[in-house]
Amino acid sequence: MNIAFNILSARAGAGISVFQSLMKALAEVDRTNKYFVFVSSKQNSIIEAIPDNFIKIIFNRCPVNPYFRVLWEQFILPFYMYKYKIDVLYSVGNTTVLLAPCKVVLFIENVNPFSKIIKNWTIKGKIRNKLLFYLGWLSAKKAKKIRFCSERAMEIIKKIYKIEEQKCFLLRHGLDLSSIKTNSESRFPFNYILTVSVVAPHKNIEVLIKAFAILKSNNLYDGKLIIVGDTDCYPDYYTKLVNMSKKLKIQDHVIFYGSVKYKEIFDFYKNADCFVFPSLEETFGLPVIESLYFNVPTILSDGLKHKDLFIPFNEIARNYAMYFDPYDEHDLADKIIQSINNKQEIDSKKFVENYYNIKEVAKILVKEFNNLK
Repeated sequence: MNIAFNILSARAGAGISVFQSLMKALAEVDRTNKYFVFVSSKQNSIIEAIPDNFIKIIFNRCPVNPYFRVLWEQFILPFYMYKYKIDVLYSVGNTTVLLAPCKVVLFIENVNPFSKIIKNWTIKGKIRNKLLFYLGWLSAKKAKKIRFCSERAMEIIKKIYKIEEQKCFLLRHGLDLSSIKTNSESRFPFNYILTVSVVAPHKNIEVLIKAFAILKSNNLYDGKLIIVGDTDCYPDYYTKLVNMSKKLKIQDHVIFYGSVKYKEIFDFYKNADCFVFPSLEETFGLPVIESLYFNVPTILSDGLKHKDLFIPFNEIARNYAMYFDPYDEHDLADKIIQSINNKQEIDSKKFVENYYNIKEVAKILVKEFNNLK
């Protein structure tokens, strides 16, 4: 079969890193199907990761603006599907090409359109989420199969969109374990608490900053807070966090590191005192298993306390992490101190190796593709 990947929407964070590892794994485990990748000329980090035996369809004039890009996809991509005789289109980012002349496998991986915390978004963000919600609904109708990467997301969205059970399948993310390499020396001459995340409203980074301020004001932690992730996607939210750090008088101890290349991110995990992922809404949360792979004490939002939110961490990390109420900075501060002062010898690395190997993920995805023949 000719299978095409439309990854034009993958612009930041896990959207990029997931595909970098998945494409490599598919090239290794599937020698039968022929793969095509629809990608923009501006997506350099993805282009560099496309395997040699995949066919790159690079568009020089694909709009960067997400609204125009979606329109461009709807009316231009069908011609390329005809040209390359595509049998299956794998679409990410909740939407697909409604006029696709082939079978569609849709990956619903963005929870923003279903947000329960939408009050935190700007007007522009609310409009974008609403449009994405309805286009996602039409895309789910079009798709033959729909992938979800956590049971929590699948159960909630399936009910909202009224998706038939037989169309859904659960396939969690994985790590390319063979490519994980770190430098022997630490990047920083100080201790630090780490979070890895695009700086966006649903990531709930403000509760982490408040918890960190509690630690500093009570002299409970002599280190810094490092936030690794793109700060350009939601500039208003980033400004809010910077101002909050200043107001709490911890701006000299909070480092917004910005984006880094995926292969460099593992250096940050290796030497962290603990990793915190305070997000209120995720379909998966790739940094969770990255942190666990390095046996870093990991503290996550507790989805059992808020079952109406997209917090899947309890099912993903199980008992290999600590959990806190994502609306309570005091609870988070307590959990950070517990994790640093009482480090337990839990081999979470072995857990990740057993359950989140990207090659096994690729094999299952290939099976879903082949079932559409």
